Amino acid sequence: MQRSVHRFIAPILAVTITAGAMTALAQKSSSKSSSKTKEKVVSKYHRLPTYYGQLKLKEEQKQEIYNLKEKFGELIDELQEQLAELKEQQAEEIKDVLTRTQVTALNKLIAAGSSSKSNSTKKSSSRKKLSTKK
Repeated sequence: MQRSVHRFIAPILAVTITAGAMTALAQKSSSKSSSKTKEKVVSKYHRLPTYYGQLKLKEEQKQEIYNLKEKFGELIDELQEQLAELKEQQAEEIKDVLTRTQVTALNKLIAAGSSSKSNSTKKSSSRKKLSTKK
């Protein structure tokens, strides 16, 4: 009778210990990845410029660089948005100069150029077809 109990308990004990160890490892690895994720949730500007990492900068210098990159990065982003809007406005105003026939012909040229580019480079074109207003 004791022997049959040992046969039954030994495997259950082994499985329980293994499962407990695996759970502990999973929790430990999960907490490590959580802390790494939290560390990576920093500003997109929190990078040193090329080669600066090789200069043995002091922590204060790094922090000052990060602050400057944050300050100027936000301004640059705003200006790039404004520039994109201006380019879009310019394209619309240039299109307004064309006749309906010219707009149609231009759309055909753009479509032909897009299809030949996508065939050769396997990339989709980002150009938009112009609408026919006139």
